[in-house]
Amino acid sequence: AVRTWDGQPQPEQPGTDTPRLSAEEEQAAQIWHTFAAKASSAEDFSGPFRIEANLRYTDETGKNTRVSALLWGNGKAESPYPLRLDLVAGIGTVVAKIQEDADKFTAYSPDEKTAYTNVGNSSSLTTFGVPIPMTLGDLTLLLTGRAGRLFLPAGPRSVDVPPFMPLENQGFGYTLAGARMPGILELSSTGVPLKWKELKEQGWTIGMEPSKNSPLQPEKLRISHPLGYAALITVKDISRVSPPFNSAQLYLELPPGTKTKPMEED
Repeated sequence: AVRTWDGQPQPEQPGTDTPRLSAEEEQAAQIWHTFAAKASSAEDFSGPFRIEANLRYTDETGKNTRVSALLWGNGKAESPYPLRLDLVAGIGTVVAKIQEDADKFTAYSPDEKTAYTNVGNSSSLTTFGVPIPMTLGDLTLLLTGRAGRLFLPAGPRSVDVPPFMPLENQGFGYTLAGARMPGILELSSTGVPLKWKELKEQGWTIGMEPSKNSPLQPEKLRISHPLGYAALITVKDISRVSPPFNSAQLYLELPPGTKTKPMEED
């Protein structure tokens, strides 16, 4: 026991047995808290938006497709829906018109004069043949810099540092169990998302190249899967829109005579 100046035992102070964090643990915690703070403040920028991007993707057979993408919606804080996405080939031909709501996905193919529908599926884009392993709503959150909605656990647990591993770039990989997109999230030394990987061995990987002006808004997404699927999304422009889009601008109107077919799961 510690003794006072007169030789009498001094009572132990509460908390003296609390283990000290190692330098690595302190660094991992600091990076995580930096990301959490940035992600929380990004919610202030929710609202109507329009995203122009180039999309190049490869299916499991090796076939390559290049299209321009226009994604828009009102980006409300409580829900991104409804959302619209148009895919256009280089010569101005519309490849697909897509609408996603909270509970339904519809993709219209003008070439086939057919609308493919899916209800309650988180991989509708992949099922439609575009290898992007997330809902259009989640893709919107990621591209507009609101990644905290995807990677932070809901509620006060967002301040808890997940299990981590050091990376060669002085950042850390964090294992996300209670997040909307569970997996391993790699953060740079400044708390910027660089890569997300599914927890399963044969899973998807999404690499993120951050924007210089807004690090939580990726300029490019590089998506890959061991079976050969790949996609590259290059953001050309993100515009804030005012006034908000009206219901007609967010509604996918199908031409007369359109056939409707449910999408088949793999």
